[in-house]
Amino acid sequence: MRVLSLLLLSLALVRPAWTQLPEQIIRAEREKLLAGVKSIPKAGAPGPVAIWGTLAFPILASPGGREGIELAVAAVAGHGKGRIILFGHNSYLNGQAGGDHARLLSNCIQWSAKKQKPRIGLKNVNAIAELDKLGFKAEAISDLSEKSLARYDVILLNAQSITDPAEGDQIVQWVARGGGLIAGMTGWAFGQTSGGKKLASSHGLNQALMPAGIAFTDQSGFDPTQAFQARIELPLLLNAAEAINALKQQKTGGRALTPEDMKQATSAIQIAMAAQPPDRNSLQEAVTAAMANPSARQPIPTKEEPLTQAKDADARVQLGMETRMLKLAPGAVNAHPAHEVFPGKAPTNAPRVSAEVPVQPTVPGWTSTGLYAAAGETIQVTVPAAMADQGYAVRIGSHSDLLYDLDRWSRAPDITKSLPLTTPITSITSAFGGLIYIEVPSRVETDAAFSVQIKGGIQAPYFVLVRDTDEQWNTDLKKRPAPWAELACDQMILTVPSEVARTVTTPTLLMEFWKRVVEAQDDISNQRAERKRPERMVADVQISAGFMHSGYPIMLHLPEALEMVTFNRIKFPGWGFHHEIGHNHQRGDFTFDGTVEVTNNVMGMYVYEAVLKKDWLIGHTAIAPERRRANLEKLKQVSDKWAQWKSDPFYALHSYIQLVQAFGWESWRAYLHSFADPQFGPAPKSDDEKRDQFLVRYSKITKRNLGPFFDAWGIPVSAQAKAEVSSLETWMPAEM
Repeated sequence: MRVLSLLLLSLALVRPAWTQLPEQIIRAEREKLLAGVKSIPKAGAPGPVAIWGTLAFPILASPGGREGIELAVAAVAGHGKGRIILFGHNSYLNGQAGGDHARLLSNCIQWSAKKQKPRIGLKNVNAIAELDKLGFKAEAISDLSEKSLARYDVILLNAQSITDPAEGDQIVQWVARGGGLIAGMTGWAFGQTSGGKKLASSHGLNQALMPAGIAFTDQSGFDPTQAFQARIELPLLLNAAEAINALKQQKTGGRALTPEDMKQATSAIQIAMAAQPPDRNSLQEAVTAAMANPSARQPIPTKEEPLTQAKDADARVQLGMETRMLKLAPGAVNAHPAHEVFPGKAPTNAPRVSAEVPVQPTVPGWTSTGLYAAAGETIQVTVPAAMADQGYAVRIGSHSDLLYDLDRWSRAPDITKSLPLTTPITSITSAFGGLIYIEVPSRVETDAAFSVQIKGGIQAPYFVLVRDTDEQWNTDLKKRPAPWAELACDQMILTVPSEVARTVTTPTLLMEFWKRVVEAQDDISNQRAERKRPERMVADVQISAGFMHSGYPIMLHLPEALEMVTFNRIKFPGWGFHHEIGHNHQRGDFTFDGTVEVTNNVMGMYVYEAVLKKDWLIGHTAIAPERRRANLEKLKQVSDKWAQWKSDPFYALHSYIQLVQAFGWESWRAYLHSFADPQFGPAPKSDDEKRDQFLVRYSKITKRNLGPFFDAWGIPVSAQAKAEVSSLETWMPAEM
């Protein structure tokens, strides 16, 4: 082991920049790390690890569900005299993920320590008992000082809370002196756990890891992955340095990359770029050099002529690199020509103004300012000194969906920008422009309201319910010149092109409607007290998935923007909007396997009942009477009832419809509210418990034994759950 460490170090000293280790050495080291390992189950929701160092390589990877592109969930790197292993989720630090995880952890400890029986320190990792079973002695450590670190050969570190750069430097310097670091974190959750800070700029360990060429990212992935297979052979192009070299060689007459190689190389570079701090560094410079082509026209995707992987691979690589670097650039940048197509060119003659914008720290998320930043123009934001470096940030752009992984781009893949407000005065420039927001972290030191001053923005059409009147909107507000607009109330904010917003003449009526929609779902799901911020819905020329998708913000395509702002006696926003708002109201207690696209629709149907005052079964053709009759015929014929039920959302929805038809909306309300009622016992912890409690709670609420009903639809519940409600009068829908 010691000989290999010296060999790795000597190779690092003599090999040219951005040249990876020989493939045979990588394979040999990976073979040691994976000895006796066949597969590792996916733990939680891991994210990919970025790799670009010359002594860095992946050890576990899997297609991330994106056309076969592989992502690394675990990777290693040599640094100085020591070794580093990173996992894309902190659950991989305790050896308890199942499968061959314990064996993998054992291998990792010995490999990183370069000895069989190392001294092990644990920081925020509960693994002493598991390591004892593996024959290791470990102890918890309270701090990561130089003195503490010196006592150990290996540190297992839950890196989630490392925000102090000095602490990160201390750890990596210890590695360089010969220590072994095994660290894990859930990078995409860092913004939540840190109170809104950015991983690339505020995570102390990530910044210190830059020279090692390995880091955590704030991305997610691996949705379809159930387990990571142990493979000695993994794509070399998972390393961004290798990918950069491959692109350079292709441009100078070397081996041409296949379309699959191009996708893999682009993905690796994008992931590595996502981990970089917001200042120029050697990786960005290498990407710039690899992409250098003075005669190349900057690619401009449009909906009519999108950039596709099949015909525009080079242009996509170029545009992907440009957007990454423009997002990371801390200073002024030029407008990218693609901004004129989307989100649109701001009027050159529109006045640039200064404005005081109130910020309420008790409302986390994006605080709208009613101002727009023109592409390539610098915006100055001034905050009170006490609010600087408290997790607040300035954001330009609401179109936050990332398109890098899609096969077709109708716009640039990333067009928003955010900078932390670490000093009282912050300047920000976006190459694409967009509406300006103040990002409020989820946790703040004080809830006292304050104001920020924004200089250089363009006034945007912006209506706020109660604050503004229809007359003000029609005579002044809707005429403001920015290309994007917002209509808002305390429960919902709509972001649409200004030309769409200007079709609205009664914004009070519209926003009172959206207020009632959200309040209805809040009420029936027992989430009124949970609401801390408005929902947001944003129209975009292209979104990352689906016809619409839930989240913050809910995203939809441009053609639906007009429907979103149309409300009268004849027309009103339809099923898709209430479906996605329903997703945002789903909770795990009442959503189990097969119902992710079901329980949200139940809440969407309630909107038709409570807000629109219409037949709540008119919202979608898939719940029309003839379709429900077809479901009952299918139920008679299907052999595996449960498989059918959980694979067909509208088929499953039919069973919920029957419950509401028979027992009214109050039964559904009582069921959702029951999870806060101690008399119903603790919340379920597994899918089996969720189904059991669905039966037991609903039966007790309706005073009917629903066991035969569950059996008829094939919904599996335990004998114990059935026995608990067996004394109640049996119920079955008349149609069954």
